[in-house]
Amino acid sequence: MKLRAVLPPMKSIDEHKQLPNNVASLQIIETRFLELIAQQMGFSYELMLPVDGQFGLRQPNGSWTGIIGMIQRDEADLSVAHLAITKQRLQAIDFSDSYWAQDQSFMTELPPLLPKTYFFTYPFTLAVWLAVLSVMAIVTFFLVPGGSFGTVLMTVMRGLCRQPLTIRSDKTIASRLMLGHWLLFANFVTLSYCAVLLSFLTVPLRNKGVETIDDLCRAVKKGSYKALVPKGSSILPHITNSDYKNWQELGKAILKNHWEYDTREGIDNYFQYGTALIGHKMRFRGFNISRRFISKDSFGTWNVGVALNRRFCCKKRLNLLLGRMGGAGLYQKIFEEEFFKASLGQQNSQSDSLNKQEASSASLSIDDLYGVFALLVEGYIVAGVALLLELVWNYVCHIRARHHV
Repeated sequence: MKLRAVLPPMKSIDEHKQLPNNVASLQIIETRFLELIAQQMGFSYELMLPVDGQFGLRQPNGSWTGIIGMIQRDEADLSVAHLAITKQRLQAIDFSDSYWAQDQSFMTELPPLLPKTYFFTYPFTLAVWLAVLSVMAIVTFFLVPGGSFGTVLMTVMRGLCRQPLTIRSDKTIASRLMLGHWLLFANFVTLSYCAVLLSFLTVPLRNKGVETIDDLCRAVKKGSYKALVPKGSSILPHITNSDYKNWQELGKAILKNHWEYDTREGIDNYFQYGTALIGHKMRFRGFNISRRFISKDSFGTWNVGVALNRRFCCKKRLNLLLGRMGGAGLYQKIFEEEFFKASLGQQNSQSDSLNKQEASSASLSIDDLYGVFALLVEGYIVAGVALLLELVWNYVCHIRARHHV
């Protein structure tokens, strides 16, 4: 018995054989699973692909696109293409029992690095910096009787810089307690600052990116992001008809702007900052993209089954086989083998870049300390301007004194 079997959308039947070894392709996984099913059930098959490159989406006139349409029109007998089992699709074709579950999420590019100009301010939040400055002002105010305000302030700042203090405070217990607690406070603040600053210099900091579905909805609403869905996927109707208002707005934006991506093309063609690709996590994990971020949020989880023509003769036998294969973990074994091979290829391809990064991170460059030098230059400029104003003021006072004489 020879059956017509449809694979997931790709450019050609043999495309999965030409993929690099650092990519875990959905087509490879599903093809291996189809071969295993065919061997156990004793049938041969003719491989087919959806001409439009879609999985299957219902049209306003009731017809179906993609793989679902091919099976509905009796152009194919079955499809092992990681298809989600939905109520709409069950009205058009039949499905086997579930053999896997797909988790629909989204992937974005990692946000850009934070500028290093003022990296020395990053260890503390604005609230912490204001709190430290407030404590400095309070301590200086109460210790002024031991000297001038400016002198005491500079001395208190030396405590934050872990320099010896020479404050002549009065002999009251209150002033001594205040000074002692200030020294303890300054020590903890300085140690915390140094520890966090060192980690920031070691690991580059990035801006906060789009991490959750709510973040994505807000970013799309602002116009700073666009969200792409696979052509002919069931995820778009799910988002559009959701009970969540922000999901509905996201779905309407996708429909209005025709934000779609072709799964036959490489993700690199669509992968850029400001673009989120929606799809199941297994597809995203298979690509060798080091700068990717896969959200932990989920639009939902769907059971995956073998799509069947309603005339398919051996559904019960197939379900029995899938149950046994699921119990033995055969699909998971194929899945893990392909991802393991891809991870080995990714490690080899990234080893050179990692070595370069390690070499470059061994010593600090001028770019890493640019902010410190900029602060020093700014301070000298301000000091120079202050000196110039003092000279001008002294000159004016001297002229006035001569006129009075």
